Amino acid sequence: MYDTVVSRLGEDGVEELRDHGEAVGTFAPTLAGDGIGSVLSTAGWLHDLGKATTYFQRYIRPDGYVEHKTYTYHARLGAFAAFHVLTVRNVSDRDRLAGLLAVLSHHGQLPDTAEKLVDVITSERRGTANAYVGAQCEDIREYAAGRSVADALLRRASGGETDWATFESALEGGALYDELLDLTTSVENEALTLDSDVGDPDPDQLPERLYDRALRVWSGLTLADKTCAAGLEDDERLRPESLQLSDLEAWIETERDDAGLTDDPEITDTDSLDVDVTDEASLNQLREGLRRRVRENAGALTRSEANVATLTLPTGLGKTFTGLTAAYTVREELEREASGEAAQPRVVYALPYTSIIEQIRGEFEAVFDADPRGRALTVHHYLTDTVIYPTVEGDRGDDTLDDGSHFDASHFGEAWRSGTVLTTFVQLFESLTGPTNAQGLKLPALEDAIVILDEPQTLPTEWWPAIRYLTRLLVTEYDAHVVSMTATQPSLFTDAEFETASLLSDSGTETTELTRACFEAVERTRYRIDPSLREYPDEDRLVPHARAGRRLAEAVTGDAADHTSTLAVCNTIASAVELATETRDALESDGVAVDHLGERYREVLHERGHGASFEDRPTTDELARELLNRLGFEVGEYDPETPLVEQDWTRADGSEAILVGEFSSRYRPRDRRVLVTVATILARRDHPFVLVSTQAVEAGVDISFGSVYRSVAPIDSVVQAAGRCNRSFEWGERGGDVTVWALAPTEGAETCPARQVYRPATRLETATTILTDLAAESETDWVPDSTIATEAVPAYFEWIEGADLGGRDLVRALRDCDGDELRDASLIDDSYDTCDVIVAHTPAENAEVQRVSDLLSSADPTDRAEGFERLQGLSDLRVSVPVSEIEDVAASFSRLDKTARADADGVGVLQTTRCGRGQHYDLSDGGLRVTDVIDDRFSL
Repeated sequence: MYDTVVSRLGEDGVEELRDHGEAVGTFAPTLAGDGIGSVLSTAGWLHDLGKATTYFQRYIRPDGYVEHKTYTYHARLGAFAAFHVLTVRNVSDRDRLAGLLAVLSHHGQLPDTAEKLVDVITSERRGTANAYVGAQCEDIREYAAGRSVADALLRRASGGETDWATFESALEGGALYDELLDLTTSVENEALTLDSDVGDPDPDQLPERLYDRALRVWSGLTLADKTCAAGLEDDERLRPESLQLSDLEAWIETERDDAGLTDDPEITDTDSLDVDVTDEASLNQLREGLRRRVRENAGALTRSEANVATLTLPTGLGKTFTGLTAAYTVREELEREASGEAAQPRVVYALPYTSIIEQIRGEFEAVFDADPRGRALTVHHYLTDTVIYPTVEGDRGDDTLDDGSHFDASHFGEAWRSGTVLTTFVQLFESLTGPTNAQGLKLPALEDAIVILDEPQTLPTEWWPAIRYLTRLLVTEYDAHVVSMTATQPSLFTDAEFETASLLSDSGTETTELTRACFEAVERTRYRIDPSLREYPDEDRLVPHARAGRRLAEAVTGDAADHTSTLAVCNTIASAVELATETRDALESDGVAVDHLGERYREVLHERGHGASFEDRPTTDELARELLNRLGFEVGEYDPETPLVEQDWTRADGSEAILVGEFSSRYRPRDRRVLVTVATILARRDHPFVLVSTQAVEAGVDISFGSVYRSVAPIDSVVQAAGRCNRSFEWGERGGDVTVWALAPTEGAETCPARQVYRPATRLETATTILTDLAAESETDWVPDSTIATEAVPAYFEWIEGADLGGRDLVRALRDCDGDELRDASLIDDSYDTCDVIVAHTPAENAEVQRVSDLLSSADPTDRAEGFERLQGLSDLRVSVPVSEIEDVAASFSRLDKTARADADGVGVLQTTRCGRGQHYDLSDGGLRVTDVIDDRFSL
């Protein structure tokens, strides 16, 4: 019928099935480390075997028609063939099933393994409506060209140990099905007939840690298949470039030389920890001493039994550069050990929030002069990823979708092929947990990688058991090294099934003494445990927002005010908005003028938004500078080459107005950068300034206030908020004041904000008990910084380890290789669905959004492609909002591509232009806020 058996027909011509099998079978093993090369090769050669039928060959031709669509599906037959070949090659049960699952799901996602296989085998043995392998085998038997190709693929995949006739016999005789049932049910299958019950799926029969191996083989095959189908297997962008430790060392040395610091080993010695925190030079010497100590210990890590290392340092001691030094040192050791035979290991730097990523990205660009779109560095989070993947029919691999349509050169960033990847915990751990087909493309990059987990204590505690499992997966399956670094090292890996080492210790063991010494040597703050904590959770006796606002006003203006800058961190957006309003009202009732940052910033946007094109719109630094000018601040001699936060800003207009600002994740990323830049400058000036924020400011925002007020929260969150206080000892040793209080419910709410966010309730009750007990021991309301770090934090994490906070179902699903259940797991609070809203505030932004909308709604594929490309340029105008909020005001939000909001195939991004006082996007009233919501700290 068809002499040429093709795999696909594309714009670049015809690719024959045998050639595609060879390409993938040869290329796939190059994406993996030791142990699975033969499995990947087998899967690569055979994944499209089911295309060797006349059904598929007719279907793929122009105007092809097949009466039975399921007969064109190709993954199932290829999966059985892979299992057969791996059986012949006498590999382990785990590898046999991993190869089968990889092929079965190479266009979709990993399934609930036991249930899926029993369902498939039952249908095939009984010849139900969902059966088609028998018909495909019969077709290939009668189709000479197809049989010849199938036979060649099987012989090549097996090294000549089997062929088409042998495989067909194993299927028709039922031997292959029996072997699979032995691995998926607890029923003895020898006596089964075609009409007999095959028993219930039994995940306990599956090989141990099947999910780990199946995930690795499946992701490798998926990336190889898409890459080869798109003709990109030889693209140089698949080969990473490495950022060099020597460049980091050179940058640090230049900074030290400019500061007049010497390299005397005794000065950088970390044994004495004799440091004057009020002297920046003395602090820098300690930072460098600790970094060098970690560098030496990291070099020995690859020769130890531990693949997981911890780095616990207090805020202000250079954790970022120290952790990078450790990661690049380990990478260089691995490269030396490999002697150039293997690909360069990648460094994956994972953080909890996109706001931190932008800060760390700037440091990468400054230190390494790295292009975040190149082969050396990739920045990947949801705001950088606007690609909409096509819906896959069946979504389980049983489809006829053209392989190449999923992947092209623009997706290399999402596949993490660069030498260093800067990303979020969500991108890392959700891609390891029931990933979608597109998410799986990045997983081969984890082979031999060094993974940095920055602030892992922010991971939801109910995920901790799964994080242990996934970390072990990284270590044992991908042979990765993991560096966990934080100021509040959780007991996340205490009872893990792998060795850990401390990077601060020459022996690799825990360094409690050195850690405590570090915290005692650089105490920045003291904690005031407010009496309201002793009343928690009695909501009638907590601090009302009106009284809290009065206290914040007095904190910067009262006779007893110790500091001119104060940060208040709230648990919900409603709480932050109400507290900011009450603070402003308290100041104005005292006859004090107030300047609100959001209002002034809105004026700047209004003035700068007219006449400029979207491409020529002002930078965030330009907007920040204009906002500072509008607030009355000037710099003596402006230097465009020096960061704004490092220049000498003074208030020159003589205004006595108190400055008040708000901050949350409901501000657009562009506006957040402006507000953080300005707030960072104002917080260190002598003029009174109050910033009220949600948890969005807690970690990674390099901002420092004289005092911080934190609404009651888990102790690790309290410590993170305290990290924004006296951050660089601007107010001297122990010069920062941190108050932990319990805010009452907001107006109209039934419960206090803390209880809306942190569950179960015992988490907060335990935290308040630990803090109030420490305050009682001190016989005052004040507790030293080091006591919180070395006593309160460990006590809280010890309680978490013993508490039943959930997570067992997720670990069970991992052990059972239940991809269906894992697919629904999310680090983000899934109590509500979210969608992205493009917020256009200025005429230039309105014009660009309209242009993108027109392109996306066009029937011309070229226009739509341009629309998606330009959509990426709108990432800094995007705000994520719960769907339930949008439903309440649906008439005010429209789909960007002009489709009906109920249309499942439309672009799931909304837009609004209603900006200004009292509008949906109000810079002086919490950003994009349509109803009360919780501000989730986590980011995609």
